[in-house]
Amino acid sequence: MQSLGKQIAISIIVSLVLTAVVFGLQQMESSAQFIHEKVWSIVIFSAILGLIVVIIGDWGIRNMDAQSRPNLFLGLTVLRLLLSMGFVGIVLFVGIEDRIIWVANFFAAYLFYLVFEIYSILSNLRAISTEAEKT
Repeated sequence: MQSLGKQIAISIIVSLVLTAVVFGLQQMESSAQFIHEKVWSIVIFSAILGLIVVIIGDWGIRNMDAQSRPNLFLGLTVLRLLLSMGFVGIVLFVGIEDRIIWVANFFAAYLFYLVFEIYSILSNLRAISTEAEKT
């Protein structure tokens, strides 16, 4: 099982990779039309949400029994989904230009973090299963 510091560092690295990809796409004239001008709000929201999920997940792994951990991972995925839906709803309700592009950018960032979350869950599950075999 990875330490909290290592998980946070990996989450920050993933956020920096997303930031670099977005910045690189903005610099290319051919793809700049597909990147919304307010994409940085998406990147910041996703990074903060990623850190929250990592911290809650680490707390749950350390404090919950082995039978409750799958429910924790499912709950974290639902939490990410609900908070994301709330963020999208608020931004669309307040009003933003080029809604379709913004939502597409949000969906791309959401999937990027979801893949990272699934990868980290699988790596933690391997550690948890080997820990359970020892007892």
